[in-house]
Amino acid sequence: MIFERHIKLFENFEKIRNASVFVAGAGGLGSTVLTLLVRIGVGTVYFADCAVIDEPDLNRQILYTYLDIGKPKTFVAKQKLEEMSPYTKIHSINAKLDENFQLPDVDLVIDCLDSFQGKFLLDKLCHKYGKPLVHAGVEGFQGQVTVIIPGKTFSLRALFHGAKDENRTRQVFPSTVLVAASLEVCEAVKLICQEKDLLTNKILFFNLKSNSFEVVGI
Repeated sequence: MIFERHIKLFENFEKIRNASVFVAGAGGLGSTVLTLLVRIGVGTVYFADCAVIDEPDLNRQILYTYLDIGKPKTFVAKQKLEEMSPYTKIHSINAKLDENFQLPDVDLVIDCLDSFQGKFLLDKLCHKYGKPLVHAGVEGFQGQVTVIIPGKTFSLRALFHGAKDENRTRQVFPSTVLVAASLEVCEAVKLICQEKDLLTNKILFFNLKSNSFEVVGI
C-alpha cells in the first residue's frame, strides 16, 4: 500500500484520509505541495490555476516536463496527480482568484501563489470563509512559512502590509521552492491532525545558502 511507510507515524491516519485541502496555485510551490498531499494520502484535494506551462517553469515545477509546454497546468497536474495514487479525489479549477472566487468547502487552504497581490486576496477569502491558511513565500535561496488562523492570529495582510510586487522576474533556486513547499505540507498535516506545535503567530525564515533556519515570534 502506498501509505505503508508513514501510516504508523500518526495516531489517527483517518484524519488525513478524511481531510480536504484547497491549494491556490499549481506552479513552483503548488507542484510540490500537490504531489506531497496526494502521496501522504489526503482524501480530497482542490486546486486552482489559470496559467499554461512554459519552459522557465521547468526548473522548479516538478509536475511538468518539456512535453507539457503550452498545456494548461490544471489539465496536466490533475492527470499526473491521479496517476500517482487512486486514493485521493482531485478537483481542478481552471480560474484566476478574484474577489468573487468561492472557496470549496475544505478544512484548510495552502498558499502557493507567486505575488503579494494574489496572496493578500487569498488571505481575504480565507477570512471571509473562516479557513486556516498555510502561507509560504520564496525568492533566491530564502523562504518563509507561517500559519494564519482567522480570528486567532494576525492576517497575512497585517504581517506583510508593506510588501509590494516588483515589476521584475524573480530568481528562485529550485531547492528553495521544494523546502518551502514541504514545510507548508508539514504545517497542513499538523492542522489536520490538530497538533499544537504550529507556526501560528510565528514565522519560520530560512536561507539555504547560509544553512540558517529561524523561527520568529510575532
